[in-house]
Amino acid sequence: MIGPDERLTPTRTPLVPTRVRALAQTLRAGATGLRALPVEARIAAIDRLADAWRPADSPWRVRARTELAMSTGHPASVIDVALDHLWSALRAPELEAVVASELAGADLRGLPDVALHVLAGNVPGVGVFGIVAALLAGVPSLVKPAAREPFLPALLVESIAALAPELRTAIAVAPWRGGSAALDAAAYGAVDLVLAYGRDETLSRIAARKPARLLRYGHRTSATLVARAALGPRTARALAYQTALYDQQGCLSPRVVFVEDADRRDVDAFSALVAAELGALERELPRIPPSLGERASVWRWLERQRWRAQEGADVSVHGGHDGAGSVVCDRTSDWSAGPSFRHLVLAPVATLAAASGPLRRLAGTIEAVGYAGPIEGLAEAAAAAAAAGAHRFCPLERLQAPPFAWRQSGHRRLASFLAGAHAAAPALPFA
Repeated sequence: MIGPDERLTPTRTPLVPTRVRALAQTLRAGATGLRALPVEARIAAIDRLADAWRPADSPWRVRARTELAMSTGHPASVIDVALDHLWSALRAPELEAVVASELAGADLRGLPDVALHVLAGNVPGVGVFGIVAALLAGVPSLVKPAAREPFLPALLVESIAALAPELRTAIAVAPWRGGSAALDAAAYGAVDLVLAYGRDETLSRIAARKPARLLRYGHRTSATLVARAALGPRTARALAYQTALYDQQGCLSPRVVFVEDADRRDVDAFSALVAAELGALERELPRIPPSLGERASVWRWLERQRWRAQEGADVSVHGGHDGAGSVVCDRTSDWSAGPSFRHLVLAPVATLAAASGPLRRLAGTIEAVGYAGPIEGLAEAAAAAAAAGAHRFCPLERLQAPPFAWRQSGHRRLASFLAGAHAAAPALPFA
């Protein structure tokens, strides 16, 4: 039998399939106890965690700042932003609202007894919303952290043991390298539900293992709509910040921005201003050094844009020198989303409503749409976002600070744990 204290941190001895199955069985046995704990008590426990993690001198935050900077390559300033966004979204009022909207009156007999969370390491905190959602739904969780970022899940579990002991037996962290056939088979066969984050090919490999149920959180991208009235320094700064944060590695990172066309000189000036802001942010938000292959991919993409401009295409490249971020203003119908590492495509459109057409080119991959402009343009922007199948519509400044209620990859945060639950069409509140 696995002792309760062993569930609090990643296992120190090499994992074997029998141990993974034992962990899952221990968690399964605790499902009844977790569900016997009133949901109000679970909410209060998570709210205590948020209180403890938010201060700058929090021991959990201090460790996370150091350990995540080491594992992800992001500087402490970026880790702080990620932690602020994460724990600000996990406060009692927001948790209560999601529980009320998604679980009130639901038949909870369809809940799984144990879930496996297969995490990705592209953005600090990916998957924590799903772990918290499982606790609120009454589903114990086995967590497989990303090989490149094993620290935050372990710190989360340690903080739960110290600050919310009523939840301590409902979560275990078990790291192993993906692709280990025996361990993968043991884990997927021992749980009732898998929440998997990562590249589409990774998720397809997991699906091939035929888990009982699979929620896929695969590759997605985001876009931005900017009204002509918002073309100015404030919007340029916000757009550059959202582009630079996490180096466009996450599904909420903007890759394409559709600008309501104004005078050509105004749009070009705005493009240049965004590129200049990207350069300035190199000091505030230093980027992760790209690999040789990533640098080559960026170079090829930029050279192609410059070649198109030389051949007469209505394309202008702003920035992009010596590895710096760039903005490619592309007035053709042949634009393509840029690579990551702070390279943004700006596509002028006649009106916000006209953005629906080019946005549909991203249908099936679009996660969120940010908006900058006057309230009068909200309806047109929201319609364009909905037509593209976006799961979130929000102010540009909030693009990478989602609320807990965000229907990530189209999955309802809590109701998706229920057997037979299907994601409804997103309502796209502006938040």
